[in-house]
Amino acid sequence: MVSRGQNTAGGPLEFLGRIFRYVIWAIVAAGIAWVVKKAFQNAAAHEQAEGARERARVDAQPIAKALFRDPVCGTYVAEDISYFWQQGTETLHFCSRDCMEHYRRDHHLDDRGGNRLAAGA
Repeated sequence: MVSRGQNTAGGPLEFLGRIFRYVIWAIVAAGIAWVVKKAFQNAAAHEQAEGARERARVDAQPIAKALFRDPVCGTYVAEDISYFWQQGTETLHFCSRDCMEHYRRDHHLDDRGGNRLAAGA
């Protein structure tokens, strides 16, 4: 004898309920897998980008240029942008035309006698 509250045959509703639970768990598991995958992809992409930035930072180091001290004001100036005065074998570098003229005035120099004035940048 079968009591009234028990369903021994299982019926189609129990079968559909099990399928529905299986589909829900599959969707949840796929969602979790997708989130984990994205997290690892973002971490890897961030690490690659950081490595590329670091390599670019190391590769972009400027090449050191020689600096020359202006004998008038003491400013250090690169050769390619300096005004320079050549006196025999000695070359003096100046930060500006004003400093060069001041030096020439104080040392009573002119353009005669083998001295050469070269205009800078």
